[in-house]
Amino acid sequence: MYLLGPPAVYIHESVMADERYRERAERVVRVLQRPVEPVVYRDEQLPEMIRGGLLAARHPMGTLAEVRDPILLFNTFRFDGGFEERRKAVEAAGCKDVPISLLGSGAYHWANYNLEGDSARHDKVCRPCWRIHLQNGCVHRCQYCPFGGLLVSMVNVEDYCRWLGEIIQRHPWQKTYLLDDDGDPPCLEPEQGTLGPLIEFFGSLKRRYLVVHTKTWNTSWMRGLCHNGHTIMLWSLSGPTQSRLIEPGAGTTEERIEAARVAQEAGYTIRYKFKPIIPVKTWREDAAHAVKLALERTHPDVISLCVFMWMDVDDLKRRLPVDLLDPVYLKAAEESRAETEPTVAKPFPHWVRAEIYDHYLAEIRKWNQDVPVSLSTENFAMWKAFGKKLGMTATNYVCGCGPESTPGLRKLRCHPFRAAIRRDEGIPCVMG
Repeated sequence: MYLLGPPAVYIHESVMADERYRERAERVVRVLQRPVEPVVYRDEQLPEMIRGGLLAARHPMGTLAEVRDPILLFNTFRFDGGFEERRKAVEAAGCKDVPISLLGSGAYHWANYNLEGDSARHDKVCRPCWRIHLQNGCVHRCQYCPFGGLLVSMVNVEDYCRWLGEIIQRHPWQKTYLLDDDGDPPCLEPEQGTLGPLIEFFGSLKRRYLVVHTKTWNTSWMRGLCHNGHTIMLWSLSGPTQSRLIEPGAGTTEERIEAARVAQEAGYTIRYKFKPIIPVKTWREDAAHAVKLALERTHPDVISLCVFMWMDVDDLKRRLPVDLLDPVYLKAAEESRAETEPTVAKPFPHWVRAEIYDHYLAEIRKWNQDVPVSLSTENFAMWKAFGKKLGMTATNYVCGCGPESTPGLRKLRCHPFRAAIRRDEGIPCVMG
C-alpha cells in the first residue's frame, strides 16, 4: 500500500456493521504513516461533515497553495433503492453537488458516448459502455486533477460483484469493463482487499475482462491472484518531467513501467495510454525515453495517445506550472481560442496535437512495427487525419479501455455505436 498520512479517516456505520468490511478499513488504518483515530458517522451527519471541510480540498490540485494526502472515507454501496431520499435530505440541509459515492451510490455508470444525449457526440470519439467504480478520489496529487482532498473507497465488494454480474449478463455486447476513471484502486491494496476479489470475480467469467486504469507502481501483490488472464492492466504513462513534477504522487516513468513488467510477468495483459501528454519543454526527449523503456521492458498489446485537453487555456494556466511548458505550444493555445472553443479537444489547436501524435508514433515504430496505436478521446477531425497512418478508423480502432477491445484484438468486429443497447431496469446504484 502507499505510505499515506491522511488528516482524517471516516468510516460509515454500514462498514462497521459487517465484520468483513470493518476489517478492510481497519487494515488500511493500521498501516498509515501516523496514527489516526477513525470517526464513525451516519448519513445524517454528512451535512455537518461537509460544512466542517470534508470537500474543502476538492479542487484542481494545481490551484491549491498546499496539497496534502486526502481524507480517507470508507463507505458501502447501498443497494437499497434509497439514494434519492438520501440525496434530498443532504440537499435540504444546504449541501449541493455532493459526490454520490458519499450517498452510497454510483457503482455503475452508463456512459452514452456518441449516442443521443451526449453533448460531445459530434466531437469526441469514444464508445458507449458501462463503466464501473469502487473509488472516488485519488492520492497521486496530479496538478491538473480535481479528485484530491477526499478519497471515498467502497468496501462491500461481494454485493458489488453480485449486481455487476447482472449487468454483465444483460449486456452480452460489452466484453471489457473499465474500473475507476476518477480513482486509482491499487493505492490501498493489498491491505484493503477489494481489488483482489474483483479481479478474481472476472477471472471466474468467460470472455469478460476487467480493465484497471492506473498510474501506480504497486503491482507486486497481484502476482498470486486467480485472474485467469481476464484482467487488463492499463497504465497512463508519461515522460520523466511530467511524472516527477506534475504527477508527484504517482509512480515515475520508470516505476510505472516496472510495475507493468511485474504484472506482465504474472500473466496480465498490459496496455499503455500516453495520456494526458503535457507538452513540457523537453517533451520530445521525454517521449523518446518513455517509449524506448516501455517497449524494451514490456510487450503491450495496445498503445493509445491523447494530448492534454478538456479545458480552455486559462484553466490550463491555473492548473499547470506554465514555466515548464513548451512556449511555442502555449502561445499557439493562447492564439487559437476561437478555433478551439467549439471542441472538447482544446486548448491546443489541431496542428499542435497532430505534431505531438506524429512524434510519438514515430518513436513507437522505431521499437515496435506491429503494436496497434490509437487515439484516445480525440475528435473526428483528428481521426480523419490519422486513420491511414494508424491503419484504423474512428469506428473500428482498438483502444486501452473500449468495451469491445479484448486482448489481442487488432480491429473491432462490430460498429461500437450501434451495438450498445442499455438494459439496467431494476439494478440499483446506477448513474447516467
